[in-house]
Amino acid sequence: MRQAWFEQARLPDINILVKETQSLDCFKQLHNTKTAKQTVRQVLTDWSNFRKALNAYKLDRSKFVKCPRPPHYKEKLAQVIFYAETIKGGQSGKPLAFLTPTNNCFTIKSGKPYKQVVVTPKTFGFVIEVQYEQDKMPKAKTKKNNFCCVDIGLNNLCAITSDQHSPILINGRIVKSFNQYYNKNKSQKTSRKRYFRLENYFHNVSKLIVENCASHNIGKIIIGKNDGWKSGMKLGKKTNQNFQSVPFCNLMQKIQYKAEALGIEVIFTEESYTSQASFLDRDIIPVYDKNSKTEKNFTGTRVKRGLYRSASGILLNADCNGSANIGRKVFPNGVFDAEWDRSVAATPVAVNPLRQTCFA
Repeated sequence: MRQAWFEQARLPDINILVKETQSLDCFKQLHNTKTAKQTVRQVLTDWSNFRKALNAYKLDRSKFVKCPRPPHYKEKLAQVIFYAETIKGGQSGKPLAFLTPTNNCFTIKSGKPYKQVVVTPKTFGFVIEVQYEQDKMPKAKTKKNNFCCVDIGLNNLCAITSDQHSPILINGRIVKSFNQYYNKNKSQKTSRKRYFRLENYFHNVSKLIVENCASHNIGKIIIGKNDGWKSGMKLGKKTNQNFQSVPFCNLMQKIQYKAEALGIEVIFTEESYTSQASFLDRDIIPVYDKNSKTEKNFTGTRVKRGLYRSASGILLNADCNGSANIGRKVFPNGVFDAEWDRSVAATPVAVNPLRQTCFA
């Protein structure tokens, strides 16, 4: 693929790639033709994404840090997918107590009908994921007009506001403590512990948010997300280090797939100036433009960390103010009323998802 690209020739399809590589040792070492062909398909997917990114770069260079580069050769181990045909005694839809590939590289417990097994290399070893076909879950009885807004942060991992309940603050200091503890002594063992503890915490957080929406008939979740928000940060050395170490996109993906399984729509929006604008005063919230020289004037003031004061002197939680403004990014007119004002200005409920399971 790389040689065809540099020679400006037509890129080969999967049939040509398989024909050219099936006699190589790297193809034979995958032990099964289907697994090897799936790896070739992944190469095609990577190159397709590269060409899409390159076309987008030609249309608008401001969205990229630099010009996309073609995929390079993999220097380390890559992700491998095992199907039923590559598992000993495996058949489609047949449960097995233990899953062992035909090349005996691992054994893992299962006990349920599986779809495929994915082996992903990490810095601390390998993560083996057994993927099952999800049973059809009953859709939650929600109202599309009801929505909640989620502001992703550091000390407060998620600030959740809605007109259906009081604001909720999910503790983010637990994630900071994970990173602080395991960054002191980096090793494969500590990296593995950090990975699984973060996975467990994010699963608890995402489950709590989705169940809260289902219990309050909320049909939409609006999440603030800025593309490239970790690039070129200037929040101070300490804050930068804490922020860079938290995999926020991992949390967002968990919220999205769990919500969509219940029929709840998830909307991502940019969140520029949501922390500075006053929600209660309905300040105009512009979209960030680094070339704009227009001075931004907001009626409210952020008094200190965690406290915001509106133009009328009402004090409210700064993260809840930013969370509600995220909703205004998507629904700027005609949605917010006095119920929202009273909800946002109310004292938020601080929650540890490892102890809290649901809300009344």
